[in-house]
Amino acid sequence: MLKISILNLLTSLRNKTQRVILQTLLFISILGLSVVASANNEQVSTIFKQLSKSNIVRADFEQQKKLASLNKTFVSNGSLSFVKANGVLWQIKRPVQADLIVTQKKLVQKTQRTYSQIQIDQSPYSSVATLFLQLMSGDEKALSKNFNVVSANYSPSGWNIALTPKSSLFKKLFVRIDAQGQQYVDKIVIQEQAKNSTTILFRNQTIQPHQLTATEDALFQLAK
Repeated sequence: MLKISILNLLTSLRNKTQRVILQTLLFISILGLSVVASANNEQVSTIFKQLSKSNIVRADFEQQKKLASLNKTFVSNGSLSFVKANGVLWQIKRPVQADLIVTQKKLVQKTQRTYSQIQIDQSPYSSVATLFLQLMSGDEKALSKNFNVVSANYSPSGWNIALTPKSSLFKKLFVRIDAQGQQYVDKIVIQEQAKNSTTILFRNQTIQPHQLTATEDALFQLAK
C-alpha cells in the first residue's frame, strides 16, 4: 500500500494531461454532486432533499479545465457512478482511460499501466477526501464548516446555488462554486485560484439499474 498524500499521488502521474484531469475529478468528488441544507435556508433545503432521494445516480460527463497560465483548455469525458453505500466512481474515457474511486476508506486510481491507493485516514486530507460522501449522506456540518451559501434559488423548472469557501483548505483551491440543475445536477462551474476554472456538464442522468453492474462492483471492490 502506498503511504503517500493525495497530492503526491496525483503529481506522481507521468502524463500531465492525465494528472490535470484526475486532480480536478478528485476535487469534484470532494465537492460532490449535491448540497447540504442550511437550517435557515428553505431554498437550499429543498434542493438538497430533491438531490438526496436516489441511492444510485449515473451520468455521462464532460469536463472543461481551463488553465490561465497556459492559455489552454483540457477537455475530458466519461461516465460517473455515485452509489451512496459505496462511494463515487469516475470512469474517464478520453483523452486518457482511467478510473478514480473515492470511498470513506480509500482513494484508488487505476489506469492501464498504473495502480495507486491510499487509506483515507492516513492522509492529512482525510476530511477533504470524504466530504463528497458526507454531503450526499446529509451531513449539514460539512457545508457549514467549509462553505458559505451566497445564493440559492429553487423552482419546479430548475434550481441554482452559489457557494464560496470558508475553510482555509478550500480557500487555497477555490474562489466560487456555482451549480445548477433540475432533478439532478446538470452543471458545475468552479472558479479557482490563479484565474483557472473548471466546468463540468452532466448528461443522461439515470437511477437505472438499481443495482451495481459487474464492472462497477469490481472497481468498488478495489477500494475495500
